[in-house]
Amino acid sequence: MENLFLVCLVPPISVVEDIDEIRTYISEKFSVHESLKRPAHITLYPPVKLSAYNVEERFFKALADASFSHPFIQVLRNFNSFLEHTFYLDVEQNEGLMTLEKQITKALHPLKLIEKKEKFNPHLTLAFRDVKPPIFKQISTEFKDRKFKREFQVSSFSVYKHTDKRWQPFKEFSFKDPNTKPKALSLFG
Repeated sequence: MENLFLVCLVPPISVVEDIDEIRTYISEKFSVHESLKRPAHITLYPPVKLSAYNVEERFFKALADASFSHPFIQVLRNFNSFLEHTFYLDVEQNEGLMTLEKQITKALHPLKLIEKKEKFNPHLTLAFRDVKPPIFKQISTEFKDRKFKREFQVSSFSVYKHTDKRWQPFKEFSFKDPNTKPKALSLFG
């Protein structure tokens, strides 16, 4: 058994429809299709392969422990890129998003699932992997003066599982009131 999981934020369907319209336009006009193989999402923890049932149990228990968070408003605003290979929607950093990512990373750290986690740079990918530098320049030029803004409330995060060569929704973690989080037992508390 080996399963591949991705921890992410998925915007509501109304926002996803707007994003998919842009992704489809880019795909058709510039003949880049890789991003359409994935759901519109903001990665909170990179994809990890889990090959044992007990590791999966610990993974999901750690995520449940990380779900004590207050809902927050997330803003997607305008377009940006990484070098000449990834074109994306900017995800505005806010305290809720940054705290959630830190909680998830901290909860999963003892499992040693990844060697070293890269610095969190929230974004929502529109085109990547199959984008060659000349095409990247064309996409960037086309979108350089375009504006985009959507906002939505975040009150949960998702885990997607890679099944049949596609990312499928697997589990959702609704936020729980941080004030109800059990305190660690301590002899000196």
